[in-house]
Amino acid sequence: MDELILKDFRKQLESTMRGLANSKNTPYARVADHSAKEPMDEADMASHHCDQALVHTFHYRNQQLANEIRSAIQRIDEGEFGTCALCSDTIGLERLRARPTAMLCIRCQETMEAVRRRFHGPRHSAVA
Repeated sequence: MDELILKDFRKQLESTMRGLANSKNTPYARVADHSAKEPMDEADMASHHCDQALVHTFHYRNQQLANEIRSAIQRIDEGEFGTCALCSDTIGLERLRARPTAMLCIRCQETMEAVRRRFHGPRHSAVA
């Protein structure tokens, strides 16, 4: 892959990583910081627990994305960026532009999703 294109991908990935690091100003983070000083009734407690579950989900997904970004940057450094981890074919540039953390070509990704759907049902299929 062309060095200029790799630099652009690195810049994009690093920018996304900085955005994740600055995610303390998101609405989810503000919900996490909110602590009730007054006793809560059952409805308030239920709402608070739902808010906390949402915050944990948000942080978990951000951590997953951060790991994917670090992996993609490492693949750039090692000269493996844009190569499918399963079949070693080139991952299409359109796919990488849409999802710069992609590790699989579209053919292998579709195969993996079909296997997941078959064994785990449609809820567990995700784009990587």
